[in-house]
Amino acid sequence: MRSFSIPLFMLFLVGCLMGQTPQLSETYDIWIRGGMVLDGLGNPPIHADVLISQDTITFIGRNSEEYAAKDTIDAFGKVVTPGFIDPHAHGNPYQTPHFNNFTNMGVTTISLGQDGSSPPNQNFNQAIEKTNRLALGPNIAFFIGHGTIRNLSGIKYKRNPSKEKIQQMSDILDRGMKAGAFGLTTGLEYIPGRYANQSELDELAKVVGKYDGLIMSHMRTENDTTIESDLAELFSQGDYANIHVSHMKVVYGKGSERAEDILQLLDQKRAQSSFIVSADVYPYLASYTTIAILFPEYALAPNHYDTVRNNRRDDLLNYVKKKVNSRNGPEATLFGTQPYKGKTLKQIADDMGIPFEEVLVDRFGPGGGLSAAYFTMDRDLQYRFLQDPHVMISSDGSPTMHHPRGHGSFAKVIEEFVVKDSLFTLEEAIRKMTSLPAQIIGIKDRGVLRQGFKADILIFDPTNIKANATYVSPHKSATGFDHVLINGKVGAGHGIVLRKK
Repeated sequence: MRSFSIPLFMLFLVGCLMGQTPQLSETYDIWIRGGMVLDGLGNPPIHADVLISQDTITFIGRNSEEYAAKDTIDAFGKVVTPGFIDPHAHGNPYQTPHFNNFTNMGVTTISLGQDGSSPPNQNFNQAIEKTNRLALGPNIAFFIGHGTIRNLSGIKYKRNPSKEKIQQMSDILDRGMKAGAFGLTTGLEYIPGRYANQSELDELAKVVGKYDGLIMSHMRTENDTTIESDLAELFSQGDYANIHVSHMKVVYGKGSERAEDILQLLDQKRAQSSFIVSADVYPYLASYTTIAILFPEYALAPNHYDTVRNNRRDDLLNYVKKKVNSRNGPEATLFGTQPYKGKTLKQIADDMGIPFEEVLVDRFGPGGGLSAAYFTMDRDLQYRFLQDPHVMISSDGSPTMHHPRGHGSFAKVIEEFVVKDSLFTLEEAIRKMTSLPAQIIGIKDRGVLRQGFKADILIFDPTNIKANATYVSPHKSATGFDHVLINGKVGAGHGIVLRKK
């Protein structure tokens, strides 16, 4: 790992650059003493103190004076960084408000309402106020789900809704944006989002653009043969609003050259547009979602599955067999829900004594609530995505998901990609997990260590960070973050619901 030494003149300038001279007569709430401060913008570290009053950073700099503070944290030999911001997370704050899986890996803000699904409440203000009454661990930035407003408007599975119905969706979205939502998410591989057409998506993009919000999209297929058309659909929305590719991947794609092809398309759209074009990637090579993605559209709602199976069983068997084999076979599908948690599709088929396609078609079906990890991604391709300066880190995880990304993503970036493999510098890794997601999402006062910003702060030794979660034991918490401050306080229960300003 690179040295943290810096020129002496930078130490001289730090007080001028990062904060005004503190008042020695004032008593601060927290004095973080003597750490190597990484501002989150990718700049070199500086040896500095950080003073906090209530929930706000009051001063960052270096003086020879002793400060009066209620609490002092010794940060000598450690780095001090902004808290990490997860742009794509899952979970129910009413079930797990502390979200310890996130805070244990340094995440102080999460974005919920992903993949087109958000709380089904047309009164967004009411939903925020209700959530704010919980003892939240991290801060929460809410997005509005496209599938949710499809259901709220009564469109549900219709492919070509009327102008009146699209206007109804737009009105629901507009009220949510006005109340402080950060944007819209789509889950176009799932129902009901998969039934939306381009004109519907573009009309909603105009609403998001009116508020300078962000459209985060789980695209149609994420497959190598269709990725260009998937991106084109999102790029059309990018004519009206900021756009973002959620958990970017190219299933079946191979090699860093293929990644370059995709990144070039994003660069071209970025150069042509006045809007933001960005993406996030989680640092694992297996995805995780419901097994419905293994079935054809004619087997999904609103179609009645038992009727489809009775009439087209051979077609279904052939389809899912081909699909699974193209995704590296039944050995590469690892179930994460009971009663099959921890078993591959091949193991389940062997236990039942029938072919895996019959397990899926006759025993499970697409609507049974089963989910699995799919080992379908190429290392060289995905790691090239990770290195792109416009791509941030996400987890796409939750407290309960049977996948290590929910407990390990942000720790893994430091442990594996910075300390072990030097895929990028610590400064760049921190930028990808702090100021970059804050900028893209539209969080104005977090993600950077700066006077006047909110005190979401981490203190740690990078060499001590461990992502302990595995595919066998996915709920092992990350370790090594010595102090996690959220809104100027240590411990659970200090997060708030953020509103877009």
